[in-house]
Amino acid sequence: MNSATKSNASSKTDFRKTTLLIIEDNPDHLFLIKSALDECMPGIEAIGVDNEKDALEYLTTQGSGLAHKFPKLILSDLYLPSRQEGMQALQAIKDVIKSMRLPPVPIVMFSYSNREADVRDCYAEGANAYMVKSSDYQDWADYFINLREFWLETVSLPQRF
Repeated sequence: MNSATKSNASSKTDFRKTTLLIIEDNPDHLFLIKSALDECMPGIEAIGVDNEKDALEYLTTQGSGLAHKFPKLILSDLYLPSRQEGMQALQAIKDVIKSMRLPPVPIVMFSYSNREADVRDCYAEGANAYMVKSSDYQDWADYFINLREFWLETVSLPQRF
């Protein structure tokens, strides 16, 4: 399949049954992220929360079997607002998913920081990817096109049930 055919096929993918959980404590950043996601993945349900507690509550409720909007992918800011809180949230999310015996969910961490220690520590704690934030809307759109193509169209993720 050539790239033009692949691009056309990708743009027709139906994301109506796809939920992403976004953990971002800055409302302006969350708005920018959700806008770029809407453009790159029409129909996707992007659920935004601003802290670890709300993220865990969402995952627990959705993972209980009573709801059908468990995320296929989690995007989390590293600084929530501190690095320590972001790392704690990453570990708590992984623990909740494991304790509920749910299929693993890829977690993509993001931050304005490109410090090697931040990148290394996120991977060491089990993040599946790390992205450096941009303040440019087009960069976010490009990120999410790549994210969509890799995490939702290329790799095979475990089914929930």
